Amino acid sequence: MKYEVLNHNNAVCTVTDADIEEAVKSGEPLPRAIVQAMGKTHDDKYLEYMYPILYHEVNYMRMDAAQSIFNLNGRKGLDALKKRERSIDSSSFDRFPSEKAVLIAMIIRIEEGTEGILRYFRSEDGLDIVKYCLLSYYSSGYDYKEEDIHLISIVLREFIDKKLKRVKKVPREDWIEFVYFALDSLLIAALETEILTRMSDEASRDLVNVFQQILADKATNDMKELMSDISKSMKRDYALDILRNLKGKTGGGDARRAYKNALKHFNITEEEI
Repeated sequence: MKYEVLNHNNAVCTVTDADIEEAVKSGEPLPRAIVQAMGKTHDDKYLEYMYPILYHEVNYMRMDAAQSIFNLNGRKGLDALKKRERSIDSSSFDRFPSEKAVLIAMIIRIEEGTEGILRYFRSEDGLDIVKYCLLSYYSSGYDYKEEDIHLISIVLREFIDKKLKRVKKVPREDWIEFVYFALDSLLIAALETEILTRMSDEASRDLVNVFQQILADKATNDMKELMSDISKSMKRDYALDILRNLKGKTGGGDARRAYKNALKHFNITEEEI
């Protein structure tokens, strides 16, 4: 297998299973690309190599190791994630991104499932920084299920409805960032899995409705670009509903190009939609 990952220079590169095995046999410290690739194998034999990296001197290495543990087998690696989280001082909550907050979000998801994530998000208790990170583990290499898409849809809707007191107080720039990264999580699911074509009609309709709400709430062009790209991995009827909602609203630039590419993907013109 081949895996697209990031190297130490934050550039995309390709790693193969053979590269991973060679890195293990070398006994040398694992580079970032190998750490990320191990997480994408979904083979939990690599968990043991991730645990020491949770204490690496470089932040992105620690976070990559945590993500790989989560992707490989979060339940099996739970104790290691908890131990690392407890070792981090609460003062880290004042920094963003907060390593401690991300680890707490992972732990909640592993222990309590999507229901636990929603309870924490809706609760008047808990920390705002953790609530902001509750979807942060949805990243490349994660094995998305329908429940994950449903969770992202619900959280997006609640962020749009702004009925929760905490959400009402969120500055517009933070609102944009949260919605963008939630949509980006859906794009990862679209590009790396077939979940958007396999999920139920109810879940598909729900996603269409959420996208419509985002558009009605002054969606940015970046958001519109993501919606067009996501639509290409959905069932045709629901994808076309999304593209109808986007018609005449994409402006120019990347959002427009993504929209045109989505129309081409479904072999339909803007006039016909």
